[in-house]
Amino acid sequence: MKVVRPEEISPSSVEMNGAKVDGATIRWLIKDSDGAKNFAMRYFELEKDAVIPIHTHPWEHEVFVLEGKVLITEGDESTEAGPNTAIFVRPDQPHSYKNIGEGRLKFLCLIPYKGG
Repeated sequence: MKVVRPEEISPSSVEMNGAKVDGATIRWLIKDSDGAKNFAMRYFELEKDAVIPIHTHPWEHEVFVLEGKVLITEGDESTEAGPNTAIFVRPDQPHSYKNIGEGRLKFLCLIPYKGG
């Protein structure tokens, strides 16, 4: 069993196409080296106005907003979500995340491990 708090794991920069995303960090809470064979659980933090730009993967995402307010875009659809909100991003869909709140945005993102 693994029991961990996000602050016990050092944050890493979020990178897209080999470039660092300003104001965004990721912490891999649960991954294959923990014995997780099917899913990875990631913890993201975005500073005010930070954006993870449009990108696409062949795997789905299950997102849960913990704190702050996000503008999430999937394809041509955008919606705002706040704390205690679950979001499903379909596979192969262009998607992005933007912190539109006044403070830090914190969310969990689960992905199939074989895809990530």
